[in-house]
Amino acid sequence: MSRLGFGGYRVDDETPEHREALHAALEGGATLIDTSTNYTDGASERLVGSVLAERFASGSLSREAVVVVSKLGYVQGQNLGLATEREAAGRPFPEMVKYLDGCWHCLHPEYLRDQLGRSLDRLRLETLDVCLLHNPEYFLSDAKRRRQGKLEELRAEFYRRLREAFRFLEGEVQAGRIAWYGVSSNTVVLPADDAEAVSLSRMLEAAREGGGPDHHLRVLELPLNLLEAGGALLANTGQDGTETPLALAAREGIAVLTNRPLNAHAGSGLIRLADVADENEPPGVSLDEALRQVAALEAEFRSGIASKLQAPEGTPPAAEWFRWADQLQTLPAHLQGLEQWRELEEQMIAPTVGGAIQALDQGLDGPLAAAWEAWRGRYLPALETLLDAMRVRAARHSQAASNRIAAALNPHLPLARRSEPLSRKALWALASTPGVSCVLLGMRHPSYVADGLEILAWPPHPDPTKLYRAVEALPL
Repeated sequence: MSRLGFGGYRVDDETPEHREALHAALEGGATLIDTSTNYTDGASERLVGSVLAERFASGSLSREAVVVVSKLGYVQGQNLGLATEREAAGRPFPEMVKYLDGCWHCLHPEYLRDQLGRSLDRLRLETLDVCLLHNPEYFLSDAKRRRQGKLEELRAEFYRRLREAFRFLEGEVQAGRIAWYGVSSNTVVLPADDAEAVSLSRMLEAAREGGGPDHHLRVLELPLNLLEAGGALLANTGQDGTETPLALAAREGIAVLTNRPLNAHAGSGLIRLADVADENEPPGVSLDEALRQVAALEAEFRSGIASKLQAPEGTPPAAEWFRWADQLQTLPAHLQGLEQWRELEEQMIAPTVGGAIQALDQGLDGPLAAAWEAWRGRYLPALETLLDAMRVRAARHSQAASNRIAAALNPHLPLARRSEPLSRKALWALASTPGVSCVLLGMRHPSYVADGLEILAWPPHPDPTKLYRAVEALPL
């Protein structure tokens, strides 16, 4: 495997840029592709299957030259619809974990068999190189959330389910539909006493029970980055809990794939381990002035248009539809960075504003419609200016954090590497870490591919532990 792999978390088969990025990754030397049945509701696997089929047919890539990894277990999107239909028909998938309304999870062989067939069809492959159980700890997380059962009893049931899943996967190895299998877990890096923690040593016991001494569990995927280094530094498994997941994996001959290399969870926030592109403030308008302008326009809406509207039953009154100045007034002091702002803007502000505007565009007529259109014409540019100013403030927060991280790393880097972007420094640290086989990088854009693949030519850092410790001491 190459030290850097193509992460297919947010790619699909309808975005030309995603297709271009995957081609670029393969041409640039990435020999591993990681996807899942639930990534973009199957569209990630379809993209991988389509691109590989093109390259195999053209002769530009041989089947043996690429490692394809996919994952089973999530019940979302179309699969959730399938599971719901089966329940209604009296044929539910057994042992279903109903974690949230839109997110179920299942490790039962009956579900895994169904999903593996669909995965191979989308990937256009006869054999999947690596099949991973995708975050099996949902069983433990659900029990913790519901406050059900004693921990040791829950763990015994969890590893029984793993054992049966491994037994099924061993059968698929014998049938030739998969070559190797393993687990992708976010909690294998947690302290051993955490109620959601998964133990690599106990997983290996389950594999030996399910597949014998020559079992085919040979791959572990886990989160690892400069700020979340538990996989490399935390002893939580092995003999008497004295080994790290990476150390035990290396001793047992387990290949380790790492994910989230540049998106670090710190406290309740997210820190992007990358430099931020320059953001220019809106010309002639400060953040305070942008807030004042939007506040004035929203007050005008409440006193004029909203006073003449009757909100549908069960919805907030019309006077509450546009209150963004009030809601954003105190946010700058709490902004953790650009990623947090983008999530807020894309998942809350844009859909809420869009829905209100669409409703009023379609529901008003006569003089009130004319007043609304005139107000909307002034309000939307003012709101966009405010959002731009907020984005600049968030970007500056992110870059300040990036600068602190880079400054902590630089004394432990060769002179030639100190001027490199933070993203490359972060990827290099992971790729240099003993026990890490391949770092999975989200490569939705060709620019991400070009930036990341640079490190393939770099020799490993002699002591990446120093890099983890340097960042660990930062007050982020």
